[in-house]
Amino acid sequence: MKILLAYKCHPQGARDPFTSLLPVGLLSLSAVLRQAGHRVTLVNLSRSSWTEVRELLQWLSPELVGVSQFTHNRSESIRLASLAKEFDPACCVVFGGPHATHSWQEQLERHREVDAIVLGEGEQTLLELVQALVDGRPLSQVAGVACREGKEAVLGPPRAAVADLDRLPLAAEDPGETIGVDLRRQLEFVITSRGCPASCLFCSSPLFWGRGVRFRSPASVVQELRLLKERYGLIYFSFRDDTFTANRARVLEICRLIEQQRLHILWNCQSRVNAVDQEMLVAMKRAGCECIQFGVESGSPEMLKALGKKILPADVERAATAARKAGINLSVYLITGIPGENDEDLQQTVRLIDRIRPQDGQVSPLVYYPGTELLQRAVRRHEVTSHLFDEEEGEGFLVRRDPFVERSRQSILKALQKAGKKARFTRTDFAAQRELVGYSFVTELLQAEALEQEGDWDGAVRLCRGMTRQEPDNPWGWLQLAGLQERAGDLAGATRSYQKLAQLVPLHLPAFVAMGELALAQGDRAAAARHYQRALELDPCDEAALEGAAQAGAGRGKPGHKPGRGK
Repeated sequence: MKILLAYKCHPQGARDPFTSLLPVGLLSLSAVLRQAGHRVTLVNLSRSSWTEVRELLQWLSPELVGVSQFTHNRSESIRLASLAKEFDPACCVVFGGPHATHSWQEQLERHREVDAIVLGEGEQTLLELVQALVDGRPLSQVAGVACREGKEAVLGPPRAAVADLDRLPLAAEDPGETIGVDLRRQLEFVITSRGCPASCLFCSSPLFWGRGVRFRSPASVVQELRLLKERYGLIYFSFRDDTFTANRARVLEICRLIEQQRLHILWNCQSRVNAVDQEMLVAMKRAGCECIQFGVESGSPEMLKALGKKILPADVERAATAARKAGINLSVYLITGIPGENDEDLQQTVRLIDRIRPQDGQVSPLVYYPGTELLQRAVRRHEVTSHLFDEEEGEGFLVRRDPFVERSRQSILKALQKAGKKARFTRTDFAAQRELVGYSFVTELLQAEALEQEGDWDGAVRLCRGMTRQEPDNPWGWLQLAGLQERAGDLAGATRSYQKLAQLVPLHLPAFVAMGELALAQGDRAAAARHYQRALELDPCDEAALEGAAQAGAGRGKPGHKPGRGK
């Protein structure tokens, strides 16, 4: 069957580096369908106009269109479904994703252009749904599907969760045909588990994935990381599990394998403050973890209780202290606009930020989402209507809309900015980290950055040269050294360092783009053309490489360009 799997974000998110990417689940769905022999095209329409979307649908003429629907892009998803039906009324339109899953009945009752909805985890469900279409069987017989029978929205049998996540194919092995997808950027985001051990009232993850957490094996995770490095030249990753550290033994084994196999990758992850300890954080640092992001939400015990967090500010402080001792950058997620939150709660959050000194942080107003206990309680209390999301406007719906919310958000942002200035590691901190962790290239990288910010260029260069001597096979030492040399005006030295990096990671696209820029700066257009040509062989649509190639006199149009095509 000819299948189109698509995503289009809300217009306000089109330039957001995360929201504009494909949901990771679509890549997994594509891999499963392709493995079964179906022709699948993965399409990211986030930066496409509706005219381009129409051209694309007409050109591809899919038999099935699968759309990933979140709350923020619910209207865009419906419009996409309508366009698919406009070109081919017989085309089957299937929705999946958190919003579609948790509001399946409303979607099917209100939108005739949606034929079926895959509920929750979708790989096996969508595969069987496609086979049912091929066989001419009713979709209502497929487990894990909601669909329409006549005018009624009906729910099929429940489906058990995938027990062994290692059996699912890796998307990076063969992503197939893609349109508008920047694979290198996309594949930096890695999922190693499904589910969350917590049950926060504002989160829909437990209902979507089911209670509990399922894990990929350490061997599978490290296999994927190696594949991504060797096939795409990626050396930085973000683990997007709800709680990456939920299984302590598994984390320690992943870290051991990364070190043993000398992957030399840098990465960050998300976790809970009560799911880490000092030994684990040290192991993570040695394996390349440079930042950990905690869902802190508030510094007020009352507000944490109201959100169902099951943590206390003291837990936050312990985790933050342990991360700082290990030398891992701390990022925090915070929430304001909680029912009952007042100025004293706000001040407790500000004081907590000051104590834990995060390097980075985000703050968002509390928002209703389908599938959350927060929304269900509000509906039961008649605080909001059960048809809240039938409205077309807005990415989400604030729980509170009074002036306190924005005032609080601005106060927290100011506190984060102030804390960030005090969060920088000192030379004493770095010395203590080496004593605790031993040698870690992450420590060396972070101190080199700190020395450069202080204006100690010689010290930063010495540190980077020490990295290349200590671990000559580690690309990060050469990358950091190249950047320092370039900024110091040593263009020839920077070129040699980038060349060494490219030898270690032959498919590292940014190295070739950087060498092209350096060659142009030195007036060597022929060398620049060679470097940009290599970059374009790795990614024919890379904008920096295309622009550089044009400046070097080797520019060319995007090969195989068709309506609506991008990366």
